[in-house]
Amino acid sequence: MRRPAALALLGLAVLATACSDDGPASRDTTSVSTTTTTAADGDQASLDALLIDPDDLPGEFTASSAVDDTITAFCAGEDATAGLQATGRTAQGLSRAGGGASVIQLVFRFRAGDAAAFVDQAGAILERCSGVPDATGLAFDYEPLQPSVEAPVAQASDAHVGRYGVNVGSGDLSIELVVLRSGDVGQLVAVLGLDAPRALLDDLATVAFTAAAERL
Repeated sequence: MRRPAALALLGLAVLATACSDDGPASRDTTSVSTTTTTAADGDQASLDALLIDPDDLPGEFTASSAVDDTITAFCAGEDATAGLQATGRTAQGLSRAGGGASVIQLVFRFRAGDAAAFVDQAGAILERCSGVPDATGLAFDYEPLQPSVEAPVAQASDAHVGRYGVNVGSGDLSIELVVLRSGDVGQLVAVLGLDAPRALLDDLATVAFTAAAERL
C-alpha cells in the first residue's frame, strides 16, 4: 500500500466529530450536533450487539472505538443526522491488517420517526454531494451499488439507501456504503478501499452488509 494514511483521511471524509449530550440539535455554518442522551445499560447492550464482529470479515480485521462520538457527513456542511435526536448510539472502525481496507459502522437508536428521516436525509445528501468536495477536499462520484451487494440490506431493513463512490481525480480511494433503518434504529455501514478494484470491494462490502443485516 503506497499511502497508509489515506484510509484514515477517507474516514474523516465520511465522519465529522460532534455530539451534544443535552439541548436541541443545533446548526451553525460548520457543523451540526445531534442530541444524544445516555442509553440504559440494557439498551446500550442491544445496540452493541448490532456491531459487526471482526471475524465476520475476510482476512485479519481488528476493531477500534476511535470513531466514537461521530455523526455522519458526506460533504462540507452536510449531516444525515441534522435535526434528529437519538437516545443511544454506538460506533466502531475495523481495519484490515496490512492496510488497504477498513469498515466504519455507526448505530443510533432514534426517537420516533427520526430513523426514517435519517435514511431520507442520507439519500438526499448523497445525491447532491456526488462530485462535490467535502471539508477535507475529497470528492466522490457516487453511483448505485451492485444489486447483489445491496440485496442483504434491502431484504432485512425497513428502508435503506446505498452508493458506490470513487474519489474524483485520482480514483484510488473508493467507498461502498449503506444507510438503513430497522424500526427506530438507524445505521451507516461504510466499506473503504485504497487501490481496490471494484470487484474486490464489492466482495468485502457484501460480506460486511450481510453481517450487519443478520444482526437486525
